[in-house]
Amino acid sequence: MKSGRLTLVRAWAGVHPTRSALILLAVATLLSLTGARAAIDNLGFLLFDTPVPLLLLVPVLAAVAVAMGSDNTARLPLPQPPRLACARLLWLLTLTALAACASNLGQLADPVVDWQPTTRNLLLYTSLTITTATLASPALAWLPPVTLTVVAMFFGYRTTQPGYHWWATIMEQATSPAQWSCATASFLVAALLHTVHPVTTSHIGSFTAASAR
Repeated sequence: MKSGRLTLVRAWAGVHPTRSALILLAVATLLSLTGARAAIDNLGFLLFDTPVPLLLLVPVLAAVAVAMGSDNTARLPLPQPPRLACARLLWLLTLTALAACASNLGQLADPVVDWQPTTRNLLLYTSLTITTATLASPALAWLPPVTLTVVAMFFGYRTTQPGYHWWATIMEQATSPAQWSCATASFLVAALLHTVHPVTTSHIGSFTAASAR
């Protein structure tokens, strides 16, 4: 029984780019550990209004790894039973948990920020990467989080008072209940979309094919 389950897990991992995702998570882990006390205050000659802790940016890599590892590369037009949808959701949650561990391992190195803003950012970034991978292409999963991060770095800080604009939450070193609610809701919506999208597409395809006959 255990051997059969192990074979099933291996087969599932085999139709996903699991190795590439794990490599990217390993890089995120290394950055989290070595950059726990690091902060970025410029990009070349461009200076930021306030330094950004590296731990707030590590989730970008981790979120891209989640989207990459969640992509079924088999692309087979198979039926989509509820059990398969549950397996897809469980795989996504497993990868997200690994990404959370990778992003927060720097907590062991006396970091400048705690685990809460890092995890908040992971949920927000993952919602972007998963949605992009599901509706567009996994190859573009990196684009929304990187774009949001760069824009937030340069234009997210308020000029009239201290702090960031609401849309630049990813730069905040503190968290609030509202931020947690937004991040969690965004992730849950993206996870649901990732879970049901192939099922919906399969049903639409079947209905279209039947109508064309």
